[in-house]
Amino acid sequence: MTAADIETTTVAAPLAERLADPQVAGALATLLDHADLLAVLVEGLDQFVGRSEVIGDSLISGIQELRGPDGPSADAALDLAAVAGAGMQMASVLPKAAPGMVEAVESGAMDKLFATAIVSAEALPQVNVLARAFVAGSEEFDRSPLQVGGPLSLVRLLRDPDINRALSYFATVAKAVGRELAHPTP
Repeated sequence: MTAADIETTTVAAPLAERLADPQVAGALATLLDHADLLAVLVEGLDQFVGRSEVIGDSLISGIQELRGPDGPSADAALDLAAVAGAGMQMASVLPKAAPGMVEAVESGAMDKLFATAIVSAEALPQVNVLARAFVAGSEEFDRSPLQVGGPLSLVRLLRDPDINRALSYFATVAKAVGRELAHPTP
């Protein structure tokens, strides 16, 4: 018997004893029965960890935005309990979300989304402006909508600086959309 055979025997014997235990054998059988799910979860966690730096940067950026001029004052305390609770909620949902996240990544949908201008650094502030305006406008419309009774009231609305500014913005955007439509990019 060689030294390698002796070493293999000393390693294999305790392993064989553990495999003889019905609980260990049952646990291994369960793992093998769910190997496909485990593979998806491991893949999802690997991608999650691989993107953890981006996620951390986004989290820090979000906290900085909260403390910025539009958010609570710099003196406002951060509610760590709420942040921890949100983190725990996210961690509890991750196993359920991982298969969908993996499928979205593998299908190429995420790459297509990130390749578009929708999530570019230049587009996000503009989308944010429009979203805030739609929310505020919807609330104002519910409370007291602007009345447009005919051409004369429409002309009066054109003198309003806010409406004038919005029309100028949308006209400029419409012109840019027309240029994009004339020369579509693949």
